[in-house]
Amino acid sequence: MERSIMHVDCDKFYASVECLHHPEARDKPVVVGGDPEQRHGIVLTKNEIAKGNTGVKTGEAIWQAKRKCPGLIIFPPNFPLYVRFSRLVREILLEYTNQLEPFGIDECWIDVTGSEGLFGRSETLAKKRYNSASGKNSVLRSASARAGTR
Repeated sequence: MERSIMHVDCDKFYASVECLHHPEARDKPVVVGGDPEQRHGIVLTKNEIAKGNTGVKTGEAIWQAKRKCPGLIIFPPNFPLYVRFSRLVREILLEYTNQLEPFGIDECWIDVTGSEGLFGRSETLAKKRYNSASGKNSVLRSASARAGTR
């Protein structure tokens, strides 16, 4: 029997979580990274607005990102919050299968081979789940599921 494995990767995860946690920042350029007051640290992640409108890049110094985008909102990393949201995403995925292999805080693989009778093929499930996530800043909406067979 051919197995159906999905790779789920929550893109821009930290920034997506911060935008959910701080609704006033949802339509603004956001990065998660170092301390802007002390002018040190790097951009760990950014939202699509920061990337697209200003060219802010992951890994660049906070001061460089601020130069590119003076209105940039910078959130310090809040790992307990990200762990909480990571668990919430995994709880949703566990509605489809009990075979989940975490890979970091924002990625995992799920085996949906035994779930195809209930939810359809992995490609269909990935599209359905992505399209049903609400809002452009939803953590689940940021999750891109790549389906394949192994």
